[in-house]
Amino acid sequence: MLVAVLYAASLLVALLLIPLGLPGLWLQVAASAVVVATSAGALLGWHWVLGFAALAAVAEVFELLLGRWGARRFGGSSRAAWGALIGGLVGAVVGGVPIPIVGAVIASFVGTFVGAIAGEMSARRSVTGLRVGVGAVVGRAVGVATKMAAGVLIAVVGLGAVLVG
Repeated sequence: MLVAVLYAASLLVALLLIPLGLPGLWLQVAASAVVVATSAGALLGWHWVLGFAALAAVAEVFELLLGRWGARRFGGSSRAAWGALIGGLVGAVVGGVPIPIVGAVIASFVGTFVGAIAGEMSARRSVTGLRVGVGAVVGRAVGVATKMAAGVLIAVVGLGAVLVG
């Protein structure tokens, strides 16, 4: 029972980390692997851990690509889409340096916005990229929501398997 309580606590903490831009999904995968290792597979099997890792990887890719999708969906050029993707990545890295948790999240959204606008301006040589920047941020927000949904799914399935197993 103690294992289930500790596992549930780690899954909850990991869920809280996801919107902050921290690797909450991967913490859930690691916590699941610890449960398997400490229980010799009696509470949770390695197949669950592999499934959780695959789900986490897909959610990470979705988050990266949805900012690009948002820029394109709101009328942006291919350059705007790539600018959103690169800007989001650069923003997360640069913003995480001065303020590790909140800075990375805010800077990734700002980077997505600025990158989309810069890409659009370089493609069309005009300042019509504001709508495209908003689209990129909307896409990024949908990406974060996708990761949260994956985290909730991992938590529910993982905890359910431990409680049943």
